Amino acid sequence: MNTTLLAFFVYWGIWIVVPFLVDGLSALILFGGVVWARLRGRFQPYSGALDFYPTLSVIIPVLNGEHSLAACLQSIRAQTYPAERLEVVVVDNGSSDRTFEVFNSVQQEAFGGQLQWVKTQYRGKPWALNAGIHLTSGHYMVNIDADVVLAPDALSQMVAAFEADPALSAATGSIEVLPAPEGAGALAMLIAECEFQEYLSAFRMGRQYQSLTHSLFTLAGAFSAFRRETLLATFLYDKDTVSEDTKLTLDIYERIHNAKIECVSQAVAYVSPTPTLAALYAQRVRWQRGLLEVAAIHPRQMSPNIFKVHGVALTRLLTVDHTLVFPRLIWTFLFPAMTAFGYPLGLVVSASLFMYVFYMAIAAVMALSIYVVSAPSERTRLRANWWITVVMPAYRFLIFVFRLAGSLTALAEPAEWRAVDPVSATRQAGQDLAARLEQTWTDFRGRVKQAMEVAP
Repeated sequence: MNTTLLAFFVYWGIWIVVPFLVDGLSALILFGGVVWARLRGRFQPYSGALDFYPTLSVIIPVLNGEHSLAACLQSIRAQTYPAERLEVVVVDNGSSDRTFEVFNSVQQEAFGGQLQWVKTQYRGKPWALNAGIHLTSGHYMVNIDADVVLAPDALSQMVAAFEADPALSAATGSIEVLPAPEGAGALAMLIAECEFQEYLSAFRMGRQYQSLTHSLFTLAGAFSAFRRETLLATFLYDKDTVSEDTKLTLDIYERIHNAKIECVSQAVAYVSPTPTLAALYAQRVRWQRGLLEVAAIHPRQMSPNIFKVHGVALTRLLTVDHTLVFPRLIWTFLFPAMTAFGYPLGLVVSASLFMYVFYMAIAAVMALSIYVVSAPSERTRLRANWWITVVMPAYRFLIFVFRLAGSLTALAEPAEWRAVDPVSATRQAGQDLAARLEQTWTDFRGRVKQAMEVAP
């Protein structure tokens, strides 16, 4: 083989090693594990009636949910689970809009179960969740967000999973992103479809694989369920971290010997897509910051073995997020700089395009894997938006940068539920600077005028 050609493949092939090992190989492992489990009959949807319907408590924390609470409550009314066995508690923690009026309107409609409103003195989702836990008495307890809409059989599927497996301590449902609302802009639609594929990958493959390896480390705050005795064995939700759901999950592992936590993927909850890049940034920064906070609180979950397969593997996750951050980012910044070292511009551009095409190939493998394990309605949406594969590498890279920002803010800034994106922060800083300069100029003019008035 020509020496120049061999050097070309060796040099540029090195750039492919990290994305292949971190992204491509991970996708293949997840897909293989989930398919193997399905062939063995795992994760099959529940069908038929239960022999017994235990009392089910549904806790809905809400803050300014006038635009979403009604749809959430209506989805609970539409459940196939017997209404007379449902105890629904809406816990308000400081709403200043028409949330209570919306609740009253829904409460006027006939409902065979219990539907209650509780208002807490303190603000914060952990306060609301803990209040709801103490005020309910169901055998199983389900937490859902006020902006979530449940599939009609979601509660039945969740309870059936617990009834079929007495060892199951807690479970997260599968979260699916709805399409962008009608009239939304092109960017909002693009974010919605990228999130749709991302969440399908996370719940249909990622969390199912974690269920198989007993390594699921976050019970999704949007939709999770617990045996009552499981929750009462912990200190419940903690307000000292922005990721109270992850902390509670690790608390369960530490306080209950051989606790079993799984993803019941056939129990589906629908969430609205993130409307803007600023909101997406705030969300991912909070998630990443919360993971670091919880890892610090639970050092016993930090195994030194990054190749650990069974059990919670926060070390491996943080290694991918932090240790491999530079190999995953360096080509992005180094490629443009190569022209300063004599590399032809055409070569740099073609190499960049080659890398992107390689990431597109990984995205295509991931999309095909998701398609195989998805429900018919999800497959229809995947087929209709097949072109999303072209932009998924850019989306995933953007998410990776947001997570990196979350790691940095965890070191430099106080914890907040909503982080401000860099563009908004820069704009606000500029406005603050302009206001201070204007005030300084006004004060200076005032002093000059005062000095002239008192001068002889």
